[in-house]
Amino acid sequence: MAREIQTKKNKGNTESILAWWLLLFLIFEVVLITVVLVRSFKRTAPPITEPSEEETTDAGEGQESAPTAPVFSESMLPSAPTETAKSVVLSNEISSQFAILIDAQTGEILAGKDYSIAFSPASMTKVMTLIVACENLTEEDLDRRLVFDERIYQYITSGSYAGTSPSLPTQSNGYSCFGDTYRIKDLLYGIGVASAADCTYMIVKEIAGTEEAFVELMNQKARELNLSGTRFDNAVGFDSPTNQTTAADMAVIMNYAMQCDLIVEVLSKQTAYNIYAHYELDGQDKTYKVTLDSSWESRVEKYSDFNLTSSTLVASKTGYTDQSFMVLTAKSKSDGRQYIVVLGNRESTATTLTEKFRQTMVDIEYLLNTYVS
Repeated sequence: MAREIQTKKNKGNTESILAWWLLLFLIFEVVLITVVLVRSFKRTAPPITEPSEEETTDAGEGQESAPTAPVFSESMLPSAPTETAKSVVLSNEISSQFAILIDAQTGEILAGKDYSIAFSPASMTKVMTLIVACENLTEEDLDRRLVFDERIYQYITSGSYAGTSPSLPTQSNGYSCFGDTYRIKDLLYGIGVASAADCTYMIVKEIAGTEEAFVELMNQKARELNLSGTRFDNAVGFDSPTNQTTAADMAVIMNYAMQCDLIVEVLSKQTAYNIYAHYELDGQDKTYKVTLDSSWESRVEKYSDFNLTSSTLVASKTGYTDQSFMVLTAKSKSDGRQYIVVLGNRESTATTLTEKFRQTMVDIEYLLNTYVS
């Protein structure tokens, strides 16, 4: 009997030990499964700070993408226009009411007329528009495409801008062109070559969201350039008593812009320029050509005898409201030195558009052929 009781005790102890081992094994299994699940979750769940798919680049795994610099960066402030003993005061030699010719390297005023008087610069405003755009765009941005939609069209043809004609097509073969897309670089050409308001507002909207926000960037740049006579209230050059500059300030703006290769490239185009509209058809990207007429070419056509003898044109931007305006950079044929010319009118005796443009071209010709060697 005693041996039977001992046997039962031993059997009970063995079962107890087995039960404890089984419990420990189950606990170990639970812990192991938990660890595996946690590690698996950590591999698949992105960290909170990881960029979204749209924000990732094509940089290799583990490599940081190189920061992209603006198209226009690290520029020096140009010399302010400065009178010297050699500066010529113009009067009846030209018909323009405001004029200045400066040496771009030194800021020396070679000749001028009422160049500190404020006036509304019309589409010469777009030189500053291009500056702000290029300082806020990268090389990678230039190939991105923006949508030409009906809101852009309505903005430039109504309100303060009523009567403004679009440069981009709104219909083709009876079909609406709203929704077509254009490369940012092509839109910059639209601003500089054709002085296109629709191209301007597509860029403005992309960079700043609203015209008001973009104009503040323009005024900030004017302050950085120490332009006390300049204040913008729109990006396209709409005639307004609060969209003001002076011939001297406009010369500084143009001189600053000439440090950006892309702006020089855009403003150097003197003839019509082709860009391309993109649209989708049957899942494929299609394009068609859009020709932008050159505002410079239209001036020259009004004065076919235009001829620079001692210099060549580098870049230009026209302006027109009810009068004619011009800012340009020219280069001496003898030594390559650059010069800036700004001309403007509030009123003139000319009654036709052709005559107004002709007067501007005659004045440019006189200033450069007389004072540049």
